[in-house]
Order: sequence, then structure tokens, then C-alpha cells
Amino acid sequence: MIAVEIVPVALPDSVDARDARDFLDYVTIAGTVTREQSGSSALAQDPAEVLARLRDTSSATWVPLLARIAGRAAGAAQLMAPADGSVLANLSVFVPRRDTGILETMLIKAAEDQARSRWRTALRAVSLHRPDPDGDAIPAASGDESVPRDPQARAWAESGYTLERVTRHAVEHHDLEYLAAEWRKALTV
Repeated sequence: MIAVEIVPVALPDSVDARDARDFLDYVTIAGTVTREQSGSSALAQDPAEVLARLRDTSSATWVPLLARIAGRAAGAAQLMAPADGSVLANLSVFVPRRDTGILETMLIKAAEDQARSRWRTALRAVSLHRPDPDGDAIPAASGDESVPRDPQARAWAESGYTLERVTRHAVEHHDLEYLAAEWRKALTV
């Protein structure tokens, strides 16, 4: 059995600092997965901009997580806990297609643990999916849309999240679209 290590990512002083490896792996994984799921690089973020956002704690605390399998960056997650004292936290999970499966569930649990440690009892997650009109789907609570039952959607559903709504987005300059799914879950602390 191969060990999976999931750790919080320490924020380096700069993107070219000696200790920036985990941070850069985190940004690379998130960007790769966002491109895979949306079919576009339009949502890609510059590592220096990501670092500046994560360092700014005036409106939220950000907790980036990185999963490594046998030393290789294999997945990432992030928790965003607003500084306004609300019980709601946002989380995202990023696992490339080649590593899908149990890793999503492990990252969801790690992000939930981070939320609990910050006394958050309501979670909202957004996942991106490519439409699959002929495949098995998970319907939204609103009843008007659904997402394909891909590994990411299965992980959210099996982790106790309810699919609240789905929004369709067109990819600029392409004949593609992707789905943004909003999931919700109440946590016990």
C-alpha cells in the first residue's frame, strides 16, 4: 500500500524562495485540475497572485493543503474561513484525473478537519465538471440541473454533501462548456 501524506502548505516569502516547493506544487495541481475540469486555461492563476491572496488575512483565513503520494504531488485542497466570524467555510478539492478515487475523499476529510479546528459548522464547496448528457448523473436539489457522477462528484456525495445547484458556463472562443456545482454540508464540531 502506498502512503498518502496530506499536509498544510506553509506560505513562502516569495514564489522563488527555497521553501516554495510545496506552495508551487499546490498551485500547479489546482491549475491542472481547473483546466481539466473546465476545458479552459482562462481560470488559471499566477502563483505570485495566489500567494498574495493567501497571505492577506484581512477578510479570510486560507488553509492550502497538499497531498503527496510517494513524494509526488498528487492532489490539493483549500479551506477559506471568512474573518467575519460566520460559521460558513468554503472548500475546494483538486485531484488530477490520473489520481482520482479515494484521494478526493481523503482531501475532503482533511479540509473538514481544518474547518472543525476553526469552529466552522457549515461548508460550501464548488466543483467543476464537464457535461456528460448520456452518463449517470447526480441531480441538484433544485431539480433543474445535474452533474455527471464522475469521481469528484461521487466523493462529494459520499462524504455527505448535498448538491444544491449547478450553473453552466461557456468556455470563451471554444464550443465547450463546464458545470460549476455548489455542494453544502453541515458539520459537527
